Amino acid sequence: LALSVKDGETAPPLFSHPLYVRSKTWRVSTSHLTHPRFDSWGYGEVTPNGVGLAYSIHPNNCMICITALREHGWPERLSHLLEEALLEMQTLN
Repeated sequence: LALSVKDGETAPPLFSHPLYVRSKTWRVSTSHLTHPRFDSWGYGEVTPNGVGLAYSIHPNNCMICITALREHGWPERLSHLLEEALLEMQTLN
């Protein structure tokens, strides 16, 4: 909708609202890559301060690839929390 505003027109206030502006950047980008021929893969972040998270679900295991720029430091925390959550889910079975 923002692209439909023509030169000289005033955009509705929604398009300048801080939450709207923030929502246009995807800090977490995910992809599901389960396929028998995928045994090794990677997935990158789509913004400089974001994280790429690829996952592959199999009958007896899950493979996860987390990528981000090291300078941000939070991917390690994400990895730890994701591992905790998966181990807790495993106990439900």
